[in-house]
Amino acid sequence: MDAIVAFLNSLDAQHWAGFGAALLIGELLTGTTYILWPAVAAFVVALANYFGLSYWPADMALFALLTIVLTAFAHPIVKRWRLAQGGRPINERARQMIGARGLLTAFANGVGSVKINDSIWRAVSSEQLIAGEQVEIAEVHGTTLTVKKV
Repeated sequence: MDAIVAFLNSLDAQHWAGFGAALLIGELLTGTTYILWPAVAAFVVALANYFGLSYWPADMALFALLTIVLTAFAHPIVKRWRLAQGGRPINERARQMIGARGLLTAFANGVGSVKINDSIWRAVSSEQLIAGEQVEIAEVHGTTLTVKKV
């Protein structure tokens, strides 16, 4: 137990900054913004340590409090802002396809395939469509696209 307390007492600004940097790298790899908030909290604790706060229970409490508050309040704000900027969320390829246009390569009895960019997708539609027609993606369900006439 004494070794753990000694380790916690030895943590200072560069340790918290390194922890924040590691979390930030994790955020860059995932792009979810969930790891961003603990990274920001670690950087704030690093700043607090740099300016004199170096009592480890206070560091842990500040880190925990900031992580919870930022995740609860800042995450929804950033998510709304990101959606307003681009209109489509990143890391959700299926939702990004809605509104895209493609060329029907085969279609019969409401089921067929559509070529979008250089990929062929399964397509369904309640409309009467024929191969060679331009269509627009209305919905995505797994790997099946619901298409409509342009």
